[in-house]
Amino acid sequence: MSALERSWATQRNRHEDQVQGWRYFPSRGVRRAATVRPTSLRYWSFAPPRPWILGVGVVVIVGYLGYWLGLDDNPPDAGTVLRFLAIVALVLLLSITRTTVSQHGLSFDVAGIRRVSCYGFVPLGAVDDVSVGARPADWPRGRAVTSWFPGARPVHVAYREDDRRAVKSLWVRDPDRFGAAVLGHPLHDPSD
Repeated sequence: MSALERSWATQRNRHEDQVQGWRYFPSRGVRRAATVRPTSLRYWSFAPPRPWILGVGVVVIVGYLGYWLGLDDNPPDAGTVLRFLAIVALVLLLSITRTTVSQHGLSFDVAGIRRVSCYGFVPLGAVDDVSVGARPADWPRGRAVTSWFPGARPVHVAYREDDRRAVKSLWVRDPDRFGAAVLGHPLHDPSD
């Protein structure tokens, strides 16, 4: 394991320790199981399920109702349809993503996973810059880690990964607060 990999692993462990002390909805406070009050999170926000998950949900609902209406002689009662719709809605709710910035890194957690998973973890020490709006032309194309929602603006985080520069693209409601949490200082105004 290289020194860089060890550093990332150490920062990820510290990040997970801090994040796991908080509930999935941090505004509800610290988890009951936390023995020590963790340091406050620098930033957290939620994004709706990815478009492909919403698409699968729509296809499943249409397929289910189409089967019962077109192929089965015994249509379901209202309670069965409501239970099915509630299950699909629950799956969609459990697919909500939380963007979290701790003292050590940035990650993207999925509500349906009990233990905080910290997908897409990036240590704050590896972050080079944060850009709001259109991705700068000289930055590599980034993988989108959250989906659009009303009132959100696109944000791109450039970071160093091994010997290359990588970018993660996401949508956040308050880009200035997000940028300050990731960089440790306010974002610079692109009009400067």
